[in-house]
Amino acid sequence: MLLGYVEELKKTKIQCINIEEYSLVLIYQSSQFYLLDNLCPHKAASLCEGNLKGDEIECPWHKAKFDIKTGRGLSPLAGNGVKSWPLTIEDGQLSVALT
Repeated sequence: MLLGYVEELKKTKIQCINIEEYSLVLIYQSSQFYLLDNLCPHKAASLCEGNLKGDEIECPWHKAKFDIKTGRGLSPLAGNGVKSWPLTIEDGQLSVALT
C-alpha cells in the first residue's frame, strides 16, 4: 500500500495514517521512517498525538512509552506494545504491506 512520496512525508515528524481498517502512526526520526499501530493498548489513545523523545513515542493520555523501531512497550501501561510495520522505499515512494 502506497503511503506517499518520501520528500513530502519527511516534512512531518509524526503523522496519522488511516488505510482501510488500519489506524497507524508514521514517524520520521533521524532520517528514518517507522510505522506503528496508532492506538495505545492501555486506553486506545492516538499515538500520533503523542510526544516523540529520541527513539520513543509517548502516549498523550497516560504517558505509556513505546520504542519507535520495534513497537515494544517501554513502560507498564504500554503492555506488550504495538505492532511495527515494515516499510519499503522504491522510486522515492514509501510503501507498506498490510498483512
